[in-house]
Amino acid sequence: MELKATSLLLLMCVGIIILTSNEAGAIPRCCLTVTKRIPREVLRAVTTYETQSKSGRCEIDALILHIRNGKKPLCAHPKLRKVLKKLKKKPKLA
Repeated sequence: MELKATSLLLLMCVGIIILTSNEAGAIPRCCLTVTKRIPREVLRAVTTYETQSKSGRCEIDALILHIRNGKKPLCAHPKLRKVLKKLKKKPKLA
């Protein structure tokens, strides 16, 4: 009985480590779908973005947009990178 409890505890600990790890070999966080239409106001609020490649661990190409005051990143179509770059170059007109 004690062996079963120890084995179960060990299995739970390994599971928690795998789920919370951000190191290589961990379960990747991938975009499963992408949005093609994102309002310009939202695109202007993007602080950083990452490129997700289907040649890596994920199944689709995507832009992962990190938005100011946003809780969850948005998954955008890779073609929106051009629009995003244009918006970041333009100065804001008051």
